Amino acid sequence: MNELISNEIKEIENNIIRLKRETAENIIQIGLELSKAKDKLSHGEWGDWLRDKVDFSQRTASTYMNIAKAFGSNSQAISDLSVTKLGMLLDVPEDKRENFIEEHNVKDMSTRELKSVIKNASDDNSGESCIDYVRDGESVDIDVDCLKPLPDHDKYFYGRKGKEWIEFLNSVEEYGICQPIIIARDNTIISGHERVRACKDLGIPKIKAYYAAQDREMRKDCKNDDELKLKLFITSNFTGRSTDMYIAEYWMDQLFGTSYGDGSGDISHYLTDEVIDKLNHNRNVMLRIRDVVYRRQNGEITDVQLDEEVARLREEYV
Repeated sequence: MNELISNEIKEIENNIIRLKRETAENIIQIGLELSKAKDKLSHGEWGDWLRDKVDFSQRTASTYMNIAKAFGSNSQAISDLSVTKLGMLLDVPEDKRENFIEEHNVKDMSTRELKSVIKNASDDNSGESCIDYVRDGESVDIDVDCLKPLPDHDKYFYGRKGKEWIEFLNSVEEYGICQPIIIARDNTIISGHERVRACKDLGIPKIKAYYAAQDREMRKDCKNDDELKLKLFITSNFTGRSTDMYIAEYWMDQLFGTSYGDGSGDISHYLTDEVIDKLNHNRNVMLRIRDVVYRRQNGEITDVQLDEEVARLREEYV
């Protein structure tokens, strides 16, 4: 390699290293900016703002904010690492994290290898928790009769009843369970009580499930596994714009001291008339979309008409 090419390669190497460092710094800066935005936004605006303005899910935003909190003062040490690996490193205890990074070649590990190393380290120090520290991406088939409900789960959210329950059963019978449930290692249901109930009513013996996981940062306000299971159960309802999402915010404030609302303890401050009107509007839009799908299934309209009508209705969703 001649000297000119050697110098050019060195410059490229320096540029790559600089860009990698800037990437880590950007991750931290994004996390800090997200934290500032969350503090400034009014109740109920956070999830919509993330989705509509910066194209983030709440889970991704939480990861960035936790990374900023954990590594903000030491971006040099993590300059070569991706968001995925940084998020995984949050599972390493804070007092051992720096040594862990120094002792392991995290940069050259695959995410699967890193997950395994962190899990082994967690297993050595975590005691008998029935909630994993690192998420296992593989689902399992489990007998529904082996599953047990979270104690008093039905007091926190409204379940389907009457006609709505029959429609849900019909949907499960026709299409099956589309989304795996989430369970603890002791087979307690974290998310999916109604899906399990539907399987039992319909005589479906098995259901797909993922094992619940939570990093150490998010466990800090839980005294034991029972509190952690309850927290995961409540936050599992943050996944959509529904009544349950606002009720979940209420319970998080009441039980875990978060600040989604105004601290009044009045659920009407979460489910305001404005919120209810918006939810009713969106529900009506979804019912109209369902009717369009049924019309296509019955051969009343073409695929092109289906796509056009669904696209038009989605624009009405707020």
